[in-house]
Amino acid sequence: MSSTAWMAGGGPAGLSWRAWVMVLVLAVAALLPGISAIPVMDRDEGRYAQATKQMMETGDYVDIRLQDATRYGYPIGTYWAKVASAQLFGGAEAPIWAYRLPSFLAGVIAVLGTAWLAARIGGPAAGVGAGLLLAVSVVVAVESRVARSDALLLACVVVAQAALWRLSRSSEERPRFRGAPLVFWAAHAVGVLIKGPIITLVVGLTIAAWCLWHRDRSLLRRLHILKGLGVTALVVLPWLAAITLETGNAYLEEAIGRSMMGKVAKGDRAHGAPPGYHLVALFIAFWPGALLAGAAAGLAWARRHEPDIRFLVCWSVPTFLVFEAVATKLPHYTMPTYPALAILTALVLATGFSPEGRWRWVHRVVAGVFCVVTVALALVPVAGPLFFETRFEHLYQRTTHETDWGFPAVVVGLAILGAGVWVLRRRTVGRVVTLSVLVAGFYALMFQGVFPRLDLLWPSRTLAERVATLAGCDRRQIEITGYAEPSAVFYLGTDTGLGDPDDAAALLKRNPGCGIAVATDRDREAFLAAASALYVTVREFDSFAGFNYTRGKPVTMTIYLAEGTELRRR
Repeated sequence: MSSTAWMAGGGPAGLSWRAWVMVLVLAVAALLPGISAIPVMDRDEGRYAQATKQMMETGDYVDIRLQDATRYGYPIGTYWAKVASAQLFGGAEAPIWAYRLPSFLAGVIAVLGTAWLAARIGGPAAGVGAGLLLAVSVVVAVESRVARSDALLLACVVVAQAALWRLSRSSEERPRFRGAPLVFWAAHAVGVLIKGPIITLVVGLTIAAWCLWHRDRSLLRRLHILKGLGVTALVVLPWLAAITLETGNAYLEEAIGRSMMGKVAKGDRAHGAPPGYHLVALFIAFWPGALLAGAAAGLAWARRHEPDIRFLVCWSVPTFLVFEAVATKLPHYTMPTYPALAILTALVLATGFSPEGRWRWVHRVVAGVFCVVTVALALVPVAGPLFFETRFEHLYQRTTHETDWGFPAVVVGLAILGAGVWVLRRRTVGRVVTLSVLVAGFYALMFQGVFPRLDLLWPSRTLAERVATLAGCDRRQIEITGYAEPSAVFYLGTDTGLGDPDDAAALLKRNPGCGIAVATDRDREAFLAAASALYVTVREFDSFAGFNYTRGKPVTMTIYLAEGTELRRR
């Protein structure tokens, strides 16, 4: 039996059950560790999780709110998915991993869908290689662990594009509206309900590029566009009508006018960047698969006349260019193109393709960048604590449990460098399997061990732990000044106040027995002055230092109680 024969299944170009099991196990190993250990991350995950929590608290599953503010940037689909998951594990009291579970499952679906499509395009070896390269890519590993919408969108894109590929290969001029056309439009409809027209952009650009390249519009007839739009409307319009009846035009004005169009012309929330950003980010976001990105580009050029290669190019290149042109840029924006890139990279492995001419030099440069990035990532477990220790010496004290996880992670990270060089010397799927196992181990050490134990990075978790040591009141009221991260609201409760020093002092005046005021070092003097003006005598209960990574600044938080409070340390 050949080294890849065990991967082949009974169907044409399908995967054997052994290959499916291996891809599934490695996907779970790469995407699951840390899902329960990592604290709530700011800001998007905290916003999604808290808004979902409020839906369960209020019983309103139509409107989307973060405390009293509206959250109308995207549709309801992501929140419903997280509600369904959280309800199984405690409802509004469910831990953060329950909110992350849909993202994890969506990541696995995207990996399996990519493996299925790659196997049909390039054979079993390509299927295994593409599935593993997508599973261990940094951006998929991160997005599958956070309670946001991007992993869910990725799963919808993969399913829709797999169905679209089937239609592109169909010999029927206009097949019946079932099978591939129905799957395509169902995935599109769910994708729209999750993140609006982003999936429409991806599949629409793919279709347009395919038709223009082939000078053939038959794919449009196979899609049954009118019926398909009806499916999308059937899925999306009921909620859209419900929220419009409840809030008027507020949702459409914010979602379209401010959230979507506002990101096109200028960088939203300081996330602007020039064209070329996503190309540079790819070397980290698609790591470790980026080591063969240059060879994949050479293969795409050499085989550009083949229909399957054209489909992958039409999937990836137009969408990538659009996001390069949009002013607002974040690394995960181009993630919907990564399955196509993973398949092209896997074809390099499956065919033993060797780039020639200028593509050989591109491959060598890309491989060199991979080595640099791998060394940098391998040193993060040691360099991160060292940075905090030297840059914020007055805040940070190294603990032994950080080192316990850090040095093994460095060793595995450097082993990945060796495995990457091993793959470059002979590009085979078997060697990529070894590389994927090492990367999955590296992620387990980083996400389960290193990051959760960097206490300085998680001030909201620390604050919740310190507040939990107070006993004596059934219903406590908390007001925070100088720190307004949504993770604090998720941990401490929806009625947690995020105000100014006057609000914090007023809380202790209004509720001296069960009120808790939290002031940062920036607002401390103003809070004490406000409390004095209200004739409230306060005492310091606890104080700790942290690092607010969303603002890039250290923060010291002090918990204050009023004299005569009923709260006592447990």
